[in-house]
Amino acid sequence: MVKRVNPLEIYKTVPKGIDFKKYGLDSGMAFVTSLLERKIKIDDIAELKNPKHAQAVQKIKELTTPPQRPLTFGVGKRACTIGGEEVMYRHELTFFNKTAIAIEVHDKLDEVSLMAAVEHITNFKVERIGEELRLEAIALRCVSDDPAAFKACAEKVAAKTDIPIILCSFNAKALDAAARAIAAKKPLLYAADKSNWKEVGLVARELDLPVVAFSTELDELVSIANSLVSGGVSQVAVDPGVVSGDGLIAQSINKVVMLRTAALENGDPKACFPVIAVPAATWIGVDKAKLSKDELHQKQYDEANLSGMLLSMDTNMLVCHTGRNQEDIWFLLGLATLRQNLFVDPRIYPSVDPGMFPVGNPGKDSPIIVTTNYRMTKIPVEEDLKSANVNAWLLVVDTGGIGVESAAAGGQFNADAVADALKQFKWQEKVGHKVAIIPGMAARISGSLEEALGDDSLVLVGPNDSSSIPKFLKERWPPKRE
Repeated sequence: MVKRVNPLEIYKTVPKGIDFKKYGLDSGMAFVTSLLERKIKIDDIAELKNPKHAQAVQKIKELTTPPQRPLTFGVGKRACTIGGEEVMYRHELTFFNKTAIAIEVHDKLDEVSLMAAVEHITNFKVERIGEELRLEAIALRCVSDDPAAFKACAEKVAAKTDIPIILCSFNAKALDAAARAIAAKKPLLYAADKSNWKEVGLVARELDLPVVAFSTELDELVSIANSLVSGGVSQVAVDPGVVSGDGLIAQSINKVVMLRTAALENGDPKACFPVIAVPAATWIGVDKAKLSKDELHQKQYDEANLSGMLLSMDTNMLVCHTGRNQEDIWFLLGLATLRQNLFVDPRIYPSVDPGMFPVGNPGKDSPIIVTTNYRMTKIPVEEDLKSANVNAWLLVVDTGGIGVESAAAGGQFNADAVADALKQFKWQEKVGHKVAIIPGMAARISGSLEEALGDDSLVLVGPNDSSSIPKFLKERWPPKRE
């Protein structure tokens, strides 16, 4: 792994006399730490925009630029940043920019289908475990090979969406026409290869747009990317080409790993670019109209399989074919869920605030369901209760963001912790009984919890899985004392 820069080295270059407290930072060192954690940007500090600090700012940028450079395209709140990683594997530090998922459309789709697809991709949103899962970009392909048609289509798409657009063509004239038409949207140009890189590079430099270099040969790919940078293109990504089929997927995975290794393990400045892959290439040469239903599903599965593996390798962006309509929701849910799980920061436990929370419309006779403040425990329990229209109190115990089974085994979820939480959040003011329902995985604390709560208390051991709580309550609530 490339050694991370020492914060003290950066601190030495920070100009003196800046009042960082007005930016919510205690000191210059706090600024440096926040900068390394990507919680703040250099541009957020007004004083650093002063020309007299230009040399210091340039040095800070050099020190804080990760070995894999970031690339940003699009504008506004939904602008997308890919790359910018510092480590090969998430557990070594964390991944800062999640894999972007783009869905492709093309300029020969009829207008109704095109606009419906653009609307679906733009508005796709699923809430899972307290987080919104969305798509990051639309990849517009030039199938017509007609610059005028591609330009007109790009304008229609740009007017319909606020998410970033990738303009896809190896025809430099088509890219030029479309890019100039929607330059204000800061599209990503895909792609510059050995035959067109000079023309595409000129357009990108003039309009200050990012570019994807493409080649299936890694040496040639790196050469094209560095030629673009030398020619004045400020942001470049690379696509080593993906192939699918028996024995071929490994080639695609190996190329991605080799590029990431060169940048993140070896610190090779010539390979410092975000890596893009196009699982949509699975469909090259396929006539969907001639496929049976089973064959179509198999082809979609092949793309999903390749996409999942590339996502697991932290490929920085995927361009997919499946997913442009509601019928493909399974594909998007699978990818988005996998991505959410992969991009949890390993340095922290994802926790929520402890407390006693009403679910539905609970009253004095409603049950108290106990859980931990691990985010991915609390939210599913709450959602399961809500979906079953259960009226209950949800007691969330502070276990440091650790789940039930681990916290029960490690001692964070113990009788005293639960008893203290019940008293802290004044359970006897909310209910007229002394009954608490604990998770099945914490059954071992039931006896000691009854002792901690005192006479007349009752602890019920609920199911292991929160989806079974509604059935449990139907059978066991109100409880019958022996």
